[in-house]
Amino acid sequence: MKTKLFFLFISCSLFGQNAELFNNNWYISQITIANQTVNSPIMELPIASSLFQNNGSSGYSFVSSYYNSAGSSITFNTVTDSFTRHGTAVTLLVYNGTNAAAAQSYDQKNWEFYFNAPVGNIYNYQIMNSGSSKTLTITNATTGDKIVYNNSFLGTKESALKKKARIFPNPTSDFLIVEDVEKNLNVKIFDLSGKVLYETLSSGKELKINTTDFQKGQYILSIENFKPEFFIKK
Repeated sequence: MKTKLFFLFISCSLFGQNAELFNNNWYISQITIANQTVNSPIMELPIASSLFQNNGSSGYSFVSSYYNSAGSSITFNTVTDSFTRHGTAVTLLVYNGTNAAAAQSYDQKNWEFYFNAPVGNIYNYQIMNSGSSKTLTITNATTGDKIVYNNSFLGTKESALKKKARIFPNPTSDFLIVEDVEKNLNVKIFDLSGKVLYETLSSGKELKINTTDFQKGQYILSIENFKPEFFIKK
Protein backbone atom coordinates (compact mmCIF):
# COMPACT_ATOMS: atom_id res chain seq x y z
CA MET A 1 0.00 0.00 0.00
CA LYS A 2 2.81 2.43 0.91
CA THR A 3 4.53 1.61 -2.38
CA LYS A 4 1.39 2.44 -4.37
CA LEU A 5 0.95 5.72 -2.49
CA PHE A 6 4.59 6.61 -3.13
CA PHE A 7 4.24 6.13 -6.88
CA LEU A 8 0.94 8.02 -6.87
CA PHE A 9 2.69 10.93 -5.12
CA ILE A 10 5.52 10.92 -7.69
CA SER A 11 2.99 10.83 -10.54
CA CYS A 12 0.99 13.76 -9.15
CA SER A 13 4.14 15.76 -8.42
CA LEU A 14 5.42 15.18 -11.92
CA PHE A 15 2.20 16.32 -13.57
CA GLY A 16 2.02 19.32 -11.26
CA GLN A 17 5.54 20.32 -12.19
CA ASN A 18 4.79 20.13 -15.91
CA ALA A 19 1.08 21.05 -15.92
CA GLU A 20 1.56 24.11 -18.16
CA LEU A 21 3.28 21.96 -20.79
CA PHE A 22 0.16 19.80 -21.11
CA ASN A 23 -2.46 22.53 -20.71
CA ASN A 24 -1.36 24.61 -23.71
CA ASN A 25 -1.14 24.25 -27.45
CA TRP A 26 2.33 25.43 -28.49
CA TYR A 27 3.18 27.13 -31.79
CA ILE A 28 6.75 27.34 -33.12
CA SER A 29 7.92 30.94 -33.49
CA GLN A 30 11.71 30.72 -33.65
CA ILE A 31 14.50 28.17 -34.11
CA THR A 32 18.18 28.66 -33.25
CA ILE A 33 20.70 26.09 -34.51
CA ALA A 34 24.49 26.62 -34.45
CA ASN A 35 23.89 30.22 -33.28
CA GLN A 36 21.80 30.96 -36.37
CA THR A 37 18.28 32.16 -35.47
CA VAL A 38 15.38 31.89 -37.92
CA ASN A 39 11.83 33.13 -37.29
CA SER A 40 8.83 31.15 -38.53
CA PRO A 41 8.22 31.96 -42.22
CA ILE A 42 4.73 33.07 -43.21
CA MET A 43 2.65 30.39 -44.93
CA GLU A 44 -0.78 30.40 -46.57
CA LEU A 45 -1.91 27.79 -44.05
CA PRO A 46 -1.85 28.13 -40.25
CA ILE A 47 0.83 26.02 -38.60
CA ALA A 48 -0.12 23.02 -36.52
CA SER A 49 0.09 23.12 -32.73
CA SER A 50 2.83 21.28 -30.85
CA LEU A 51 1.58 19.11 -28.00
CA PHE A 52 2.81 17.26 -24.93
CA GLN A 53 0.80 14.10 -24.33
CA ASN A 54 0.36 11.65 -21.47
CA ASN A 55 -0.02 8.22 -23.11
CA GLY A 56 -0.83 6.36 -19.91
CA SER A 57 1.16 3.17 -19.47
CA SER A 58 3.13 4.02 -22.63
CA GLY A 59 4.63 7.11 -21.00
CA TYR A 60 4.88 10.63 -22.42
CA SER A 61 5.43 12.08 -25.85
CA PHE A 62 5.98 15.47 -27.46
CA VAL A 63 5.02 16.33 -31.04
CA SER A 64 6.76 19.45 -32.35
CA SER A 65 4.85 20.72 -35.39
CA TYR A 66 5.26 23.30 -38.09
CA TYR A 67 3.86 22.13 -41.46
CA ASN A 68 5.41 18.72 -40.73
CA SER A 69 5.81 17.15 -37.30
CA ALA A 70 8.57 15.52 -35.27
CA GLY A 71 7.13 13.23 -32.59
CA SER A 72 9.31 11.96 -29.74
CA SER A 73 8.73 9.55 -26.89
CA ILE A 74 10.11 11.19 -23.75
CA THR A 75 10.57 10.83 -20.00
CA PHE A 76 10.61 13.76 -17.59
CA ASN A 77 13.30 14.43 -15.02
CA THR A 78 11.61 14.75 -11.60
CA VAL A 79 14.31 17.13 -10.29
CA THR A 80 15.09 19.55 -13.13
CA ASP A 81 12.87 21.06 -15.83
CA SER A 82 14.03 18.72 -18.55
CA PHE A 83 13.07 15.61 -20.50
CA THR A 84 14.97 12.82 -22.25
CA ARG A 85 14.29 11.83 -25.87
CA HIS A 86 13.96 8.11 -26.62
CA GLY A 87 12.82 7.94 -30.22
CA THR A 88 11.55 10.23 -32.98
CA ALA A 89 9.30 9.83 -36.01
CA VAL A 90 8.78 12.57 -38.60
CA THR A 91 6.26 13.35 -41.33
CA LEU A 92 7.54 14.35 -44.78
CA LEU A 93 4.67 16.22 -46.42
CA VAL A 94 5.68 18.79 -49.04
CA TYR A 95 4.42 22.36 -48.73
CA ASN A 96 4.17 24.12 -52.09
CA GLY A 97 2.45 27.36 -51.14
CA THR A 98 3.75 30.89 -50.79
CA ASN A 99 7.31 31.10 -49.47
CA ALA A 100 7.67 27.33 -49.94
CA ALA A 101 11.49 27.21 -49.91
CA ALA A 102 11.74 29.04 -46.58
CA ALA A 103 8.91 26.99 -45.06
CA GLN A 104 10.47 23.68 -46.15
CA SER A 105 13.88 24.70 -44.78
CA TYR A 106 12.26 25.68 -41.48
CA ASP A 107 10.40 22.35 -41.36
CA GLN A 108 13.69 20.53 -41.73
CA LYS A 109 15.27 22.52 -38.89
CA ASN A 110 12.38 21.49 -36.63
CA TRP A 111 12.78 17.76 -37.18
CA GLU A 112 16.60 17.90 -37.22
CA PHE A 113 16.50 19.57 -33.79
CA TYR A 114 15.01 16.35 -32.37
CA PHE A 115 15.87 13.65 -34.92
CA ASN A 116 19.61 14.40 -35.18
CA ALA A 117 20.13 14.21 -31.42
CA PRO A 118 21.14 10.78 -30.07
CA VAL A 119 18.70 8.62 -28.15
CA GLY A 120 19.00 9.59 -24.49
CA ASN A 121 19.66 13.26 -25.27
CA ILE A 122 18.38 15.71 -22.67
CA TYR A 123 16.33 18.82 -23.44
CA ASN A 124 15.79 21.59 -20.91
CA TYR A 125 12.57 23.59 -20.98
CA GLN A 126 11.51 26.96 -19.55
CA ILE A 127 8.10 28.64 -19.56
CA MET A 128 7.80 32.42 -19.25
CA ASN A 129 4.41 33.99 -18.49
CA SER A 130 3.12 37.37 -19.66
CA GLY A 131 -0.51 37.42 -18.54
CA SER A 132 -2.37 34.78 -20.55
CA SER A 133 0.48 34.65 -23.08
CA LYS A 134 3.18 32.07 -22.46
CA THR A 135 6.52 31.37 -24.11
CA LEU A 136 8.10 27.91 -24.01
CA THR A 137 11.81 27.55 -24.80
CA ILE A 138 13.21 24.05 -25.33
CA THR A 139 17.03 23.83 -25.36
CA ASN A 140 19.25 20.94 -26.41
CA ALA A 141 21.39 20.51 -23.28
CA THR A 142 24.32 19.24 -25.36
CA THR A 143 24.48 21.78 -28.20
CA GLY A 144 22.63 24.82 -26.85
CA ASP A 145 20.34 24.82 -29.89
CA LYS A 146 16.78 25.87 -29.04
CA ILE A 147 13.21 26.23 -30.28
CA VAL A 148 10.84 28.92 -28.98
CA TYR A 149 7.08 28.26 -28.88
CA ASN A 150 4.14 30.55 -28.03
CA ASN A 151 0.81 29.38 -26.67
CA SER A 152 -1.76 31.61 -28.36
CA PHE A 153 -0.32 33.84 -31.04
CA LEU A 154 -1.00 31.66 -34.05
CA GLY A 155 -4.65 30.77 -33.49
CA THR A 156 -6.56 28.90 -30.81
CA LYS A 157 -10.23 28.09 -30.21
CA GLU A 158 -10.35 31.02 -27.81
CA SER A 159 -8.88 33.52 -30.26
CA ALA A 160 -11.29 32.35 -32.97
CA LEU A 161 -14.11 33.88 -30.95
CA LYS A 162 -12.42 37.26 -30.56
CA LYS A 163 -12.88 40.40 -32.63
CA LYS A 164 -10.51 41.42 -35.40
CA ALA A 165 -8.91 44.87 -35.61
CA ARG A 166 -7.93 46.53 -38.88
CA ILE A 167 -4.19 47.19 -39.17
CA PHE A 168 -2.30 48.90 -42.00
CA PRO A 169 0.05 49.32 -43.75
CA ASN A 170 1.33 45.76 -43.49
CA PRO A 171 4.26 45.49 -44.17
CA THR A 172 5.07 48.82 -42.53
CA SER A 173 8.17 50.99 -42.41
CA ASP A 174 7.43 53.92 -40.06
CA PHE A 175 3.96 53.66 -38.49
CA LEU A 176 1.35 50.96 -37.92
CA ILE A 177 -2.27 52.18 -37.87
CA VAL A 178 -4.81 50.20 -35.83
CA GLU A 179 -8.52 50.88 -36.34
CA ASP A 180 -11.82 49.69 -34.84
CA VAL A 181 -10.68 49.34 -31.21
CA GLU A 182 -12.24 50.68 -28.03
CA LYS A 183 -10.64 52.96 -25.44
CA ASN A 184 -8.48 51.78 -22.53
CA LEU A 185 -7.51 48.38 -23.93
CA ASN A 186 -4.08 46.88 -23.26
CA VAL A 187 -1.98 46.97 -26.43
CA LYS A 188 1.31 45.10 -26.70
CA ILE A 189 3.77 44.23 -29.43
CA PHE A 190 5.86 41.06 -29.09
CA ASP A 191 8.76 39.76 -31.11
CA LEU A 192 8.60 36.10 -32.08
CA SER A 193 10.53 35.03 -28.98
CA GLY A 194 7.72 36.41 -26.79
CA LYS A 195 9.56 39.54 -25.62
CA VAL A 196 7.36 42.63 -25.11
CA LEU A 197 8.74 45.51 -27.20
CA TYR A 198 5.90 48.01 -26.89
CA GLU A 199 3.01 48.51 -24.48
CA THR A 200 0.29 51.14 -24.17
CA LEU A 201 -3.45 51.72 -23.64
CA SER A 202 -5.69 52.49 -26.59
CA SER A 203 -7.07 56.04 -26.51
CA GLY A 204 -9.74 55.82 -29.17
CA LYS A 205 -10.93 53.96 -32.24
CA GLU A 206 -7.64 54.61 -34.03
CA LEU A 207 -4.14 53.98 -32.70
CA LYS A 208 -0.91 55.03 -34.42
CA ILE A 209 2.20 53.10 -33.40
CA ASN A 210 5.69 54.30 -34.30
CA THR A 211 7.69 51.33 -35.64
CA THR A 212 10.74 53.30 -36.79
CA ASP A 213 13.04 51.78 -34.18
CA PHE A 214 11.89 48.19 -34.79
CA GLN A 215 14.31 45.93 -36.63
CA LYS A 216 13.20 44.32 -39.88
CA GLY A 217 11.17 41.15 -39.27
CA GLN A 218 7.85 39.76 -38.04
CA TYR A 219 6.01 40.97 -34.94
CA ILE A 220 2.81 40.18 -33.10
CA LEU A 221 0.26 42.85 -32.16
CA SER A 222 -1.79 41.83 -29.11
CA ILE A 223 -4.87 43.89 -28.20
CA GLU A 224 -7.06 43.00 -25.24
CA ASN A 225 -10.24 41.14 -26.37
CA PHE A 226 -9.02 41.02 -29.99
CA LYS A 227 -7.35 38.37 -32.09
CA PRO A 228 -3.56 38.71 -32.16
CA GLU A 229 -2.25 39.93 -35.52
CA PHE A 230 1.06 39.44 -37.32
CA PHE A 231 2.70 42.38 -39.01
CA ILE A 232 6.02 42.86 -40.80
CA LYS A 233 8.53 45.69 -40.37
CA LYS A 234 10.33 46.18 -43.68
